[in-house]
Amino acid sequence: MATKCRYCGSTSYGLGCPHSPTKKHEHVNDETACEFCGSRSYGLGCPHSPTKKHRHGHGGDKCIWCGSKSTGIGCPHSPTKRHER
Repeated sequence: MATKCRYCGSTSYGLGCPHSPTKKHEHVNDETACEFCGSRSYGLGCPHSPTKKHRHGHGGDKCIWCGSKSTGIGCPHSPTKRHER
């Protein structure tokens, strides 16, 4: 099943969301994929993320920035260097 943008319900990624503050679609309900581009990757390389880093959707018991099950400080990809769920 295709995920949908949290702001407009579209299945598209990237620019074009009329309701998002950044005008980019965000798919936050799939913990296996980047919410900005749909990639399964972590770290640098997302063409649509404001930080240029992949950020996965919420729901899994792992960090949305790096995929680790760790908590606290130590995430190499989070802007705050903290693992986030």
